[in-house]
Amino acid sequence: MSDNKQIVRQLDILRTLAAKTYGMTYRELANESGVSTRTIQRDLNTLSDVGFIIEEKVRDRKKYFTVKNNLPPLNFSTDEIIALTFIEGIISPLEGTPYKEAFQKTLNKIRTRLPEQIQAFLEEAGAAYYPHHRGQKALISPQIFETAYRAINEHKVCNITYCAITTGQTKTYPITPLGFSYYHNGYYLLCRNPNYDNLLTLAAERIQDLEITSQTFEPPDDLDIESRIQQAFGITLEDPIDVKIRFSAWQARYIKQRTWHPSQEIEELDNGEIILSFQASGSYEIKSWILSHGADAEVLEPASLREEIIETLEKNLTFYKKT
Repeated sequence: MSDNKQIVRQLDILRTLAAKTYGMTYRELANESGVSTRTIQRDLNTLSDVGFIIEEKVRDRKKYFTVKNNLPPLNFSTDEIIALTFIEGIISPLEGTPYKEAFQKTLNKIRTRLPEQIQAFLEEAGAAYYPHHRGQKALISPQIFETAYRAINEHKVCNITYCAITTGQTKTYPITPLGFSYYHNGYYLLCRNPNYDNLLTLAAERIQDLEITSQTFEPPDDLDIESRIQQAFGITLEDPIDVKIRFSAWQARYIKQRTWHPSQEIEELDNGEIILSFQASGSYEIKSWILSHGADAEVLEPASLREEIIETLEKNLTFYKKT
């Protein structure tokens, strides 16, 4: 049918018209999409051909176009179905979890109720988005997920068999499961060992067995998990540190484009450099992120982190000098 750029534009037109009660003109749609009015006319014809009802009304000698929701009664609007079509392409990290199967079943139920031409159009539209996943983790056992969620909901103590990546050792010990966290294409089980107070984040793919016991527990009232996660730079939940990093003028443009941590503050210097400050936990993850920016990032505070960076760089230099 159309190329990907055209399909994405047509989806945007559908969403735009669905949000405009009184419609839009060719010119308004063209300005919104950055194309000519003739291109908009062809887009509207294409959408009409596949089954969307594009209505035309004349006001003040101008043609205004709206999209009528002619979809079966699914309690989903046109733009919501388009959103689900897009999401389908980005949920591959959910493979092996109950979420992926449930989402696919839901989307298939919706699709089977749509006219065939609209089904075909939306399938082609979904293929216009290219999810880019790297560092994909191993698939998780659905049984582990189901057992964990049951234990979380019923507040049951579990015996977990877990292989720690730092030591390579596999141990079995009791935990009180509190919830799941999703980070960098991986799931982590948030839990506590009843014999200790610290909050654990266990990679779900390294859980070898999970057995629910008859013992129940009460989630601690003084533990704000959401706050702890927000405080973390990555997935490591430990005591936070105050960090200051100077970025080169070249890298500053990239750093300012994103929110790296909720607590961050940016000081702009006269020479185009910036100083990024934040308070977060996870010193190893912070150090790895800083090193990924090479010579464009310099740790100013804390001194201990600066020394760790220097030590790592000196080791790297030693490796390269050997060759």
